[in-house]
Amino acid sequence: MFDTGHMVTAGETALFVSQAGKSDGPPIVLLHGGLGSRADFVPLAKHLIQQYRLITIDSRGHGRSGLGQVKMTYRQLADDVAAVLKELGLNEAGLIGHSDGGIVALRLAAAPGVVRPRFVVAVAAHWVLPDDDPIREVYQGVTVEEWREMFSEQIERYEAENPEPDFARLFEATKSMWLGRDADAYPGETVRAIKVPLLVVHGDEDFLVSRRQAFDLAERVEGARLLNLPFASHTLLEDRPNETLPALTDFISGVSEGEQAQS
Repeated sequence: MFDTGHMVTAGETALFVSQAGKSDGPPIVLLHGGLGSRADFVPLAKHLIQQYRLITIDSRGHGRSGLGQVKMTYRQLADDVAAVLKELGLNEAGLIGHSDGGIVALRLAAAPGVVRPRFVVAVAAHWVLPDDDPIREVYQGVTVEEWREMFSEQIERYEAENPEPDFARLFEATKSMWLGRDADAYPGETVRAIKVPLLVVHGDEDFLVSRRQAFDLAERVEGARLLNLPFASHTLLEDRPNETLPALTDFISGVSEGEQAQS
């Protein structure tokens, strides 16, 4: 799944886009996390392909996409996704984003633009990262050598499929994005402007994103739902898709029913 696709120009680079599922089904765009790829969504996508049209995008520098020359920020990744969706005519698709992908989805939903998501599912995603958050020290201290040791299979896959693999450069660009503090970084209080249905998904044993982060995000968005999955980690969509699926499908069904009631 997601092995074939095509390139779409976004700014000064090209991004790899792959699709699967029901071609005439409701479209859902899947946005992966930092230093991952579209392949991270395969465990969840297996449960969705019968009913939905699934679109995956490798973020710039990740998977089969080019890194380009501009600074990597969450704003830039959001602009990239907006460019792809405009090209595909999918400006009103649902968004499911994991980690960095969830942050991008939140930015897209909070800011007026060409993308008008039907809904957003933000999984294991920071909406803000204060200066005193201990995770900043984690991001600051991690090295490319440590990452290679922890996630060797992930990097081997990247180096095998990326047209111009340079993991050290990608790692430093992504790390800089994680540590960002300005308006191009985390969406912060702009999430209060989100008007589309939002489901916040959190694993209770996520060492990167705290339970408080997830709760505070849900509290800031009117009507938002919160799923806190016991014993689940940061990679809950890969590790435990079966446990996430009931709440996810109920949420999406509720969005459709709400749209029908308004029409």
